[in-house]
Amino acid sequence: MAVPANSSRSKAKSQIATSRRTGAIKERYRVDLPTYHADCDANYLRLCKLMPELASNHSWSYQIPSGTLEVAVVERSRYTTEVSLHTSLQDSGVKNSNWLAPPPITVRLYHDARMAEVVAVDGQGPVGGDGLNFSYPNPAMHNEDERQQVNRFLSEWLAHCLANARAQVDLTFGGRQR
Repeated sequence: MAVPANSSRSKAKSQIATSRRTGAIKERYRVDLPTYHADCDANYLRLCKLMPELASNHSWSYQIPSGTLEVAVVERSRYTTEVSLHTSLQDSGVKNSNWLAPPPITVRLYHDARMAEVVAVDGQGPVGGDGLNFSYPNPAMHNEDERQQVNRFLSEWLAHCLANARAQVDLTFGGRQR
Protein backbone atom coordinates (compact mmCIF):
# COMPACT_ATOMS: atom_id res chain seq x y z
CA MET A 1 0.00 0.00 0.00
CA ALA A 2 1.45 3.33 -1.04
CA VAL A 3 1.55 6.12 1.53
CA PRO A 4 1.44 9.72 0.28
CA ALA A 5 4.63 11.62 0.98
CA ASN A 6 2.94 14.29 3.08
CA SER A 7 0.91 11.93 5.33
CA SER A 8 1.46 11.53 9.05
CA ARG A 9 2.35 7.83 8.61
CA SER A 10 5.27 8.67 6.36
CA LYS A 11 6.39 11.40 8.79
CA ALA A 12 6.29 8.95 11.68
CA LYS A 13 8.33 6.38 9.73
CA SER A 14 10.91 9.01 8.75
CA GLN A 15 11.16 10.21 12.38
CA ILE A 16 11.75 6.63 13.56
CA ALA A 17 14.38 6.10 10.90
CA THR A 18 16.06 9.41 11.82
CA SER A 19 16.05 8.56 15.52
CA ARG A 20 17.63 5.17 14.80
CA ARG A 21 20.39 6.76 12.75
CA THR A 22 21.09 9.53 15.23
CA GLY A 23 20.68 7.36 18.33
CA ALA A 24 17.98 9.67 19.72
CA ILE A 25 15.90 8.22 22.51
CA LYS A 26 12.13 8.10 22.19
CA GLU A 27 10.38 10.59 24.45
CA ARG A 28 8.78 8.92 27.46
CA TYR A 29 4.97 8.67 27.53
CA ARG A 30 3.26 11.12 29.85
CA VAL A 31 -0.29 10.75 31.08
CA ASP A 32 -2.62 13.61 30.16
CA LEU A 33 -3.92 13.87 33.71
CA PRO A 34 -6.52 16.65 33.21
CA THR A 35 -8.15 14.72 30.34
CA TYR A 36 -7.98 11.45 32.28
CA HIS A 37 -9.64 13.02 35.34
CA ALA A 38 -12.30 14.65 33.15
CA ASP A 39 -13.16 11.24 31.67
CA CYS A 40 -13.33 9.66 35.15
CA ASP A 41 -15.51 12.52 36.46
CA ALA A 42 -17.88 12.20 33.50
CA ASN A 43 -18.01 8.41 33.94
CA TYR A 44 -19.02 8.85 37.59
CA LEU A 45 -21.85 11.23 36.71
CA ARG A 46 -23.10 9.01 33.88
CA LEU A 47 -23.04 5.90 36.07
CA CYS A 48 -24.94 7.73 38.81
CA LYS A 49 -27.64 8.52 36.24
CA LEU A 50 -27.78 4.87 35.16
CA MET A 51 -27.84 3.61 38.75
CA PRO A 52 -30.48 5.57 40.69
CA GLU A 53 -30.75 4.74 44.38
CA LEU A 54 -27.31 3.17 44.37
CA ALA A 55 -27.27 2.76 48.15
CA SER A 56 -30.32 0.47 48.17
CA ASN A 57 -30.39 -1.27 44.76
CA HIS A 58 -28.10 -4.09 43.61
CA SER A 59 -28.82 -4.27 39.88
CA TRP A 60 -30.29 -2.36 36.97
CA SER A 61 -31.35 -3.50 33.53
CA TYR A 62 -31.77 -1.39 30.39
CA GLN A 63 -33.05 -2.16 26.90
CA ILE A 64 -30.69 -0.79 24.28
CA PRO A 65 -31.41 -0.90 20.53
CA SER A 66 -29.40 -4.07 20.00
CA GLY A 67 -29.92 -5.91 23.28
CA THR A 68 -29.72 -5.48 27.05
CA LEU A 69 -27.33 -3.65 29.35
CA GLU A 70 -27.11 -5.09 32.86
CA VAL A 71 -25.41 -3.17 35.65
CA ALA A 72 -24.76 -4.99 38.93
CA VAL A 73 -22.99 -4.09 42.16
CA VAL A 74 -20.03 -6.41 42.75
CA GLU A 75 -18.68 -4.94 45.98
CA ARG A 76 -19.52 -2.08 48.34
CA SER A 77 -17.40 -0.34 50.92
CA ARG A 78 -17.62 2.98 52.74
CA TYR A 79 -16.00 5.13 50.04
CA THR A 80 -16.10 2.92 46.95
CA THR A 81 -18.50 0.76 44.99
CA GLU A 82 -17.45 -1.71 42.33
CA VAL A 83 -19.95 -2.40 39.55
CA SER A 84 -20.01 -4.69 36.54
CA LEU A 85 -21.48 -3.69 33.17
CA HIS A 86 -22.49 -6.56 30.93
CA THR A 87 -24.13 -6.25 27.52
CA SER A 88 -25.96 -9.08 25.83
CA LEU A 89 -27.12 -8.70 22.25
CA GLN A 90 -30.46 -9.91 20.92
CA ASP A 91 -30.28 -12.92 18.65
CA SER A 92 -30.42 -11.30 15.23
CA GLY A 93 -30.16 -14.58 13.35
CA VAL A 94 -26.61 -13.73 12.32
CA LYS A 95 -24.05 -16.38 13.20
CA ASN A 96 -21.53 -15.12 15.80
CA SER A 97 -23.29 -11.78 16.22
CA ASN A 98 -21.83 -11.46 19.74
CA TRP A 99 -18.59 -10.07 18.32
CA LEU A 100 -20.35 -6.69 18.27
CA ALA A 101 -21.03 -6.72 22.02
CA PRO A 102 -18.70 -4.69 24.23
CA PRO A 103 -16.79 -6.85 26.71
CA PRO A 104 -17.88 -6.99 30.35
CA ILE A 105 -16.39 -4.00 32.17
CA THR A 106 -15.74 -3.68 35.91
CA VAL A 107 -15.72 -0.11 37.20
CA ARG A 108 -14.80 1.24 40.64
CA LEU A 109 -16.67 4.34 41.78
CA TYR A 110 -14.82 6.57 44.24
CA HIS A 111 -17.60 8.43 46.05
CA ASP A 112 -15.38 10.85 47.96
CA ALA A 113 -13.59 11.99 44.77
CA ARG A 114 -16.73 11.56 42.60
CA MET A 115 -14.74 9.61 40.00
CA ALA A 116 -15.21 6.25 38.28
CA GLU A 117 -12.33 4.24 36.84
CA VAL A 118 -12.26 1.02 34.83
CA VAL A 119 -10.44 -1.66 36.82
CA ALA A 120 -10.98 -4.69 34.57
CA VAL A 121 -12.11 -5.44 31.03
CA ASP A 122 -13.33 -8.93 30.16
CA GLY A 123 -12.04 -10.17 33.51
CA GLN A 124 -8.51 -8.94 32.76
CA GLY A 125 -7.17 -6.41 35.25
CA PRO A 126 -5.64 -4.24 36.39
CA VAL A 127 -6.04 -2.26 33.18
CA GLY A 128 -2.74 -0.93 31.89
CA GLY A 129 -0.65 -2.93 34.37
CA ASP A 130 0.74 -1.27 37.46
CA GLY A 131 1.83 1.85 35.55
CA LEU A 132 5.47 1.42 36.63
CA ASN A 133 8.43 0.10 34.68
CA PHE A 134 6.44 -0.14 31.48
CA SER A 135 8.02 -2.08 28.64
CA TYR A 136 6.55 -3.08 25.32
CA PRO A 137 6.00 -5.80 24.30
CA ASN A 138 4.80 -7.10 27.65
CA PRO A 139 3.03 -10.37 28.54
CA ALA A 140 -0.44 -8.76 28.51
CA MET A 141 0.37 -6.66 25.40
CA HIS A 142 -0.89 -3.48 27.08
CA ASN A 143 -0.15 -0.12 25.50
CA GLU A 144 1.23 2.76 27.53
CA ASP A 145 -2.07 4.61 27.37
CA GLU A 146 -4.29 1.54 27.81
CA ARG A 147 -5.90 2.86 30.98
CA GLN A 148 -6.81 6.16 29.34
CA GLN A 149 -8.16 4.40 26.23
CA VAL A 150 -10.42 2.09 28.25
CA ASN A 151 -11.81 4.94 30.35
CA ARG A 152 -12.48 6.97 27.20
CA PHE A 153 -14.28 3.94 25.70
CA LEU A 154 -16.41 3.65 28.85
CA SER A 155 -17.22 7.34 28.62
CA GLU A 156 -18.43 7.00 25.03
CA TRP A 157 -20.33 3.76 25.77
CA LEU A 158 -22.13 5.28 28.78
CA ALA A 159 -23.07 8.36 26.72
CA HIS A 160 -24.55 6.03 24.09
CA CYS A 161 -26.47 4.08 26.73
CA LEU A 162 -27.88 7.25 28.31
CA ALA A 163 -29.01 8.51 24.92
CA ASN A 164 -30.55 5.23 23.70
CA ALA A 165 -31.36 2.96 26.66
CA ARG A 166 -34.78 2.39 28.19
CA ALA A 167 -35.16 1.17 31.77
CA GLN A 168 -36.86 -2.16 32.35
CA VAL A 169 -39.25 -1.58 35.24
CA ASP A 170 -41.78 -3.86 36.93
CA LEU A 171 -44.99 -1.96 37.64
CA THR A 172 -47.54 -3.04 40.21
CA PHE A 173 -51.17 -1.93 39.85
CA GLY A 174 -53.82 -3.07 42.33
CA GLY A 175 -51.57 -5.80 43.67
CA ARG A 176 -50.90 -7.22 40.18
CA GLN A 177 -47.49 -6.99 38.59
CA ARG A 178 -47.30 -6.01 34.91
